[in-house]
Amino acid sequence: MPGRYEYVTLAASLPYLGRLFTEAHLPISRFRLEARLDQLSAEHRTLLDEIVAAIAWDRVAQLDSDAQIIDRCRQVMERLEAYPALQEILRARLEMRTIVAALRRRHDGAVDAGEIADWGYGRWLGTMRANWSDPAFGLGHFMPWVGEAQAKLMQDDRIGLERVILSEGFRQMDRLAEGHEFDFEAVVIYVLRWRLVERWRQYDAERATARLGGLLDAAMDAAPSDGIAAGVFTHREIAS
Repeated sequence: MPGRYEYVTLAASLPYLGRLFTEAHLPISRFRLEARLDQLSAEHRTLLDEIVAAIAWDRVAQLDSDAQIIDRCRQVMERLEAYPALQEILRARLEMRTIVAALRRRHDGAVDAGEIADWGYGRWLGTMRANWSDPAFGLGHFMPWVGEAQAKLMQDDRIGLERVILSEGFRQMDRLAEGHEFDFEAVVIYVLRWRLVERWRQYDAERATARLGGLLDAAMDAAPSDGIAAGVFTHREIAS
């Protein structure tokens, strides 16, 4: 049945992802998720892949410039005229990316927004340009996450900054998922949420590995130099 109930079987087969920072493991592996996505029509599978390629951080990192990222998103949005909720997800992600890019530019010493239209996107470009010196670019009263991200950046807290960004992305998709349970939009939103959870798990693993490395390095520094297996197992080998 097309429309709101087009993918009842597929959507019902996808396990609950849980809250972003509470799950120890992904409830469904990438392999199993991909297998279930085979139930999508060829057109919808192509659209899903284009959406992921346009906004997934690991994919857009392969592009050469902010302008290319914006152009790719605009092209995909044109193909999503029948899916306004998905268009809004792309718009929201581009605006978030613009704000994060502005925070980093200012942190790196930019005294003003420069030609913000060349590297930014969205409704807030004028506000950001006019409030460049404000910690949250004049957006903090309705986007509290911007001030939180600025604080993490000032503290050089990369993991904390990532947590703020992922939390806001998850919140946006929670809002846009309303009214979509068994349709194409529901499947896309699930996949995008899954990718956010996967990304956090990767950061959590990096943090655990770094913490283990620090403990092992400290232990080796404190151990007597008697030549017994010293340096045989590095923290990288143990973590692999």
